[in-house]
Amino acid sequence: MRLGQILRMLVPPIIPAVLGRMRPVEREYAGAAWPSRPLPSWDDSSSEKVMRRNWPLVEARIAGKQDLTILPDRANERDLTAHNMLMTFLYVLARASRGRDRLSVLDWGGMLGHYALVARRMLPEVTFDYLVKEQPTNYRLGRELNPTVAFVDSDDECFARRYDIVLASGSMHYVQDWRAMVARLAGSAESWLVINALPVVYTVPGFVVVQRLWSLGYQSEFYSNVVNHDDVVAEVAKHGFVLERELMSWGPVHYRGAPEHPVGAGFLFRRR
Repeated sequence: MRLGQILRMLVPPIIPAVLGRMRPVEREYAGAAWPSRPLPSWDDSSSEKVMRRNWPLVEARIAGKQDLTILPDRANERDLTAHNMLMTFLYVLARASRGRDRLSVLDWGGMLGHYALVARRMLPEVTFDYLVKEQPTNYRLGRELNPTVAFVDSDDECFARRYDIVLASGSMHYVQDWRAMVARLAGSAESWLVINALPVVYTVPGFVVVQRLWSLGYQSEFYSNVVNHDDVVAEVAKHGFVLERELMSWGPVHYRGAPEHPVGAGFLFRRR
C-alpha cells in the first residue's frame, strides 16, 4: 500500500477539504480596478524554466507535419486553444499576403517568437520582416533559443515604425491601461490589427482578475484585465479601424468570485 493511500485512510476527509479552501486558487476576481499591490507578473525565473523546458518540443512540432496544437508554456499536451490561435493567425497572414510576397509583422508580447516560425513554415512563399516585442526575460531567452527572429524589449523601439500586421495575442490584457495600449498598437498597424486570446465578457463592465498558473509550472502571480466586448471594439474603432471578423481561442474559464466568466475572444480589424 502506498503512503498516499495510508494517509487517506488515517486523515479525516474534512481536513484536505479545509486545506484546499485555504490555498489560493489559480484564477480569481481581483476587483473592478487594477489593484495597487504589485505582483511579480511574467518577468520571473519560473517563466524562463517553463519556456526553456518546452522550447525543443515547440520547435519540433512546428518543423514537422503534426497538428499545430502546442504553445511555449504547454508543450506536453495537444491543446485546442493553441490550434485556434495559430490557425487564426495563418488565416490573417493569408488575407494580408494576397498578391504580395513580403509582409512586415509586429508580434507584441510574442513569447519566444513561435508565431514567426509557424508563419515561415506554413507560408514559405512569403518573406516576413518579423519583430517580437517582449519583457526582459522572454526577450533574452528568445534571442538565445530562436535567433532567426528579431526581438526588442522596448515599446518605444517597436512602435517607432509601422507594420502591415500588428498582432497582440494573449498579451494585451496584462497591461494595466489597455486603452492606451490599443492606441499604440493601432498607431503602428498599416493595414491589419489582430487582438486575440483576450479575456472578454459580454454583459458586465470589464474587471481585473489574478492568475496563479501553478499547473503550468509558473510560480508567479499575474494581474489581468477582463475586457467588455463592446468596449474593446469601440476603442479600436476610434483609431480608424473596422471590425473584419471576430475570433475565438477558448470557451468560458471560471474565475472565483467573478461577475461573469470570460471567454478567450479575439478580433481582426482592418484600417478604413
